[in-house]
Amino acid sequence: MIGMVQFDYIRFLYFNKGESLRSIAKQMGIHRNTVRKAIQNPSFGYCLTKPKKKPVNDAFSDRIRYLVEENSKKTKQNRCTKKKMYKDLVKEGYTGTYSTFTWQARRVEQELGIGQSEAFLKLLPLKGSMQVDFGTMWVEEEGIRRKLFTFCAKLCFSKCEYVCVYPRESTEYFLDGLTSAFAFFGGVPKTIVFDNLTPAVKKIKQGTERILQTAFLHFKAFYCFEAVFARPAKGNDKGLVENLVKYVRNNYFLPAPCFHSFQETSEWLLRECRQRNQTEKRDGQTWETWFLQEQTDHFLPLKDMYDCSKQIEAKVDTYQLVHVDRNRYSVPTAFVGKAVQVSLYPFRVKIRYNHTTICTHPRLLSNNEEHLNPYHYLSLLQKKARAYDQAKVIHDWKLPSIYETYRKLLQAHVRSSSKGTREFIEILRLTEDHGVPAIAEILTDLHAKNQYGVQEVISVLRCQQEKTSGSKPLARTILAKHKLDTIALPPPSLDSYNALLKMGDCK
Repeated sequence: MIGMVQFDYIRFLYFNKGESLRSIAKQMGIHRNTVRKAIQNPSFGYCLTKPKKKPVNDAFSDRIRYLVEENSKKTKQNRCTKKKMYKDLVKEGYTGTYSTFTWQARRVEQELGIGQSEAFLKLLPLKGSMQVDFGTMWVEEEGIRRKLFTFCAKLCFSKCEYVCVYPRESTEYFLDGLTSAFAFFGGVPKTIVFDNLTPAVKKIKQGTERILQTAFLHFKAFYCFEAVFARPAKGNDKGLVENLVKYVRNNYFLPAPCFHSFQETSEWLLRECRQRNQTEKRDGQTWETWFLQEQTDHFLPLKDMYDCSKQIEAKVDTYQLVHVDRNRYSVPTAFVGKAVQVSLYPFRVKIRYNHTTICTHPRLLSNNEEHLNPYHYLSLLQKKARAYDQAKVIHDWKLPSIYETYRKLLQAHVRSSSKGTREFIEILRLTEDHGVPAIAEILTDLHAKNQYGVQEVISVLRCQQEKTSGSKPLARTILAKHKLDTIALPPPSLDSYNALLKMGDCK
């Protein structure tokens, strides 16, 4: 085989000097076929006239092609690695090395176009467009790891962002996150890009066609924005918010912070968002400055706020409880056995009867729990006073110890356990308007004076109200203005009173 210098000289003599093949072969002492190949092939190198035999792979070439092709049809999570396919081939009798197998597998992938990198176009950011998604985060709550979900929203043009946290990804939290983002940005983006989240999409069809959830359709019609859905497994369709989720996780939740409440965590994230929007820059201007340029003409006005609650019909059981979302909430006694409407908000529960609100509760976020309002049961306890000591709602109501002490002494004072309990329940009713600490203070004073009864408590409350509602003394500045600050009244004489006392002693 000739070298590169000889190859260059052959082509020089033939094309530049016009020498013949025979002349060149004679001058260089090589065969004419070698000269002919150098002239016909402008690229220097050894060219195979037929492919080399592959004694190891040839027997398994069809099998390797089949494995690679079938593996490419599986979802990303279910695909086998080349290491796994190699081990399976070895069990079938394959004697080649791992590198020999991967060389053949890569050739098959190239022929079939498998694993080819996707090409992308640079797109200009669209004004009035927003991308949203949920991200999973971990926090520490009393030494235990807890999972929560961050709702992330990112504007495409200005890059401004909004983040808050929820316990789940269900419909009411998803819609509440959107309304909170609208309130934060002061308007509704004309176009919003979504992932194919279950709260929004009921079924994915071919192309961009989607069958949407009814609740999301109502929400979309209320705000009139255009909903665009990313292709399945195509994170680049909403790359901005995907990067925001990674940023939030890496900068706010690693290592896992201490968690106290959803409200506190959301307020902390909101402060971080405001700071980033005011300090981060693009082309020399802050995100907030860019946002002001797109807000006026490319956002829909935010007129009203959508009711994001989940509506549920329920029936009150004999224990005055409504079973909702695998938890239980109490209602007043008068509604036992009646059908009620329940509105599930992200962090509270509103219960209505005939479109009138009868009670509200903080939403329970775990399972098989119950929230009992003790005031819902006081009227029932008055009828069933003997059940007071065993009533769960009373045991769960952590009253100061003076309440139980006063009840026992009130029972002794009226010489009746049930009558004393009924009168004590009237005292408990007063705590709804005046507060448990205020009534506890009154009970402590009455106990010191050996005074027991609901009328004594009402009398003290009435006296306190008269004191607070009476006229207040004039300010010293007003008295000085009218030259009344120097006037002093002499103390009244008690001689007449003392004389009457002496007359009483004589009798």
